[in-house]
Amino acid sequence: MSTKLGQIAKKAKLDRKVRFTSLAHLLTPAFLKETWRTMNRHAASGVDGQSTEQFANEMEQRVEEICAQLKEGTYRAPPVRRVEIPKGPGKVGTRPLGIPTVADRLLQRAVARILEAVFEADFLDCSYGFRPGRNPHHALRALRLHVVTKKVSQCLRPISAATSPALIINGYAGWWPTGSPTRSSFSCYQNG
Repeated sequence: MSTKLGQIAKKAKLDRKVRFTSLAHLLTPAFLKETWRTMNRHAASGVDGQSTEQFANEMEQRVEEICAQLKEGTYRAPPVRRVEIPKGPGKVGTRPLGIPTVADRLLQRAVARILEAVFEADFLDCSYGFRPGRNPHHALRALRLHVVTKKVSQCLRPISAATSPALIINGYAGWWPTGSPTRSSFSCYQNG
């Protein structure tokens, strides 16, 4: 984790009421290159047909272009290539899969790293979904331990409407003022 990202994570953990008015300054060429090193470079290309190898060869130029567009507020996520893939074994039919361009995938991963640093402090230790370093096996292990050693009724309480993903996303949208560079940088990903 970069030093600036670590400082933001620390600040979020120390003061849960803190509001981050601008995080767009973290999306620098150096941060995007650091993010690139953590990405899967064997993934398929998007609508532009550019492979990860081609992107890597032009990385300096492409990263500078992305950062300039973000700074100017002109970045728009390109269309996503839609591919039909077979459903799992024993199932009939296909399901749609969206494949973003390599550049957009890089930017999405960089934004996700920033959001993880900010919001990781808000999650309870018993939360496992889509968190770094955690997976379903960890959740099952914790559930088993909880069922064996504690009251089961605490595990089986109903999930309220307040925990629906849409409400969570809308709730966090209020953390950044309308028109702020951070909110506009992340707004291109609200529609999926």
